[in-house]
Amino acid sequence: MRRVLILGAVLLLAALAVSLVEDPAPATSSPTGSPLAPETTQQPTEVNAISDRCKANGPEQMRELIEQLAELCEPAAATVDQAWGTSWAQGSRQRTQLTIAGGVDELAELLKRTDTKGLVETAAVTVGPKNAPADAVFVNGPAFVELSDLGREVVLTHELVHVAARATGDSAAPTWLEEGFADYVAYRYTDLLPRQVAEEALAAPLPEALPATDDFDAAGAEVAVAYGRSWAAVMLLAERLGSDAAVKSFYERTVDAGIGDALRSAGFENENDFVQAWRQEIEELAAA
Repeated sequence: MRRVLILGAVLLLAALAVSLVEDPAPATSSPTGSPLAPETTQQPTEVNAISDRCKANGPEQMRELIEQLAELCEPAAATVDQAWGTSWAQGSRQRTQLTIAGGVDELAELLKRTDTKGLVETAAVTVGPKNAPADAVFVNGPAFVELSDLGREVVLTHELVHVAARATGDSAAPTWLEEGFADYVAYRYTDLLPRQVAEEALAAPLPEALPATDDFDAAGAEVAVAYGRSWAAVMLLAERLGSDAAVKSFYERTVDAGIGDALRSAGFENENDFVQAWRQEIEELAAA
């Protein structure tokens, strides 16, 4: 989920988190036992749009946004392909499902929530059964409409990174790495300055520890700081490792062997060593 944040003259988002369903809903596997995408809610007077990489649907009042998102999915998915490869979008997963809600009440219903806490500020949520491919993205239409074209592409790219990681079984990385990597990919070709991407994080006092999962609560006051710091952490890793393939391998190693092993493979003695380098990275980004 992402909280709408004004960065310079561009409306972007600063708090996006993957929403995992702890228990798969009934009928979420095929006759062969392979997981299926979460069901989407059929909405009155539903509008549908399709492109090579996405299927978008939502209410009539969101028609223009629905059609734009289906089209925008093409460059967003291509950006993810460059960073993650193309295995995440093969076969039945070739097209990601985008469901656009007409408001927060509708979004809460799609998410099977009984309240709308934090949803006003939420632009999009990637959902799916835990430990299964997640190929559905729920979009808060009114929040998305307020974004610039660049902001929309950034958010959609960020969400598709989550879809890619989960579709290839890499959904158990630390939250700061999941979110930081998604922002790293989403912002990489925008030409935005560091202070435009992570203004609140770069202005805050230097952190003592990496962001915890609770720091990414969309209703929290410091969520933008958590996302900006996570982006800075992945920027450091990208500089140290030197290639998209190496950053992806680091990500996968955290899932398979743990964060300590992954950090050692990247040349850091331990997490404290990484934190010290990360603090220096934040200082350098703030001065850029």
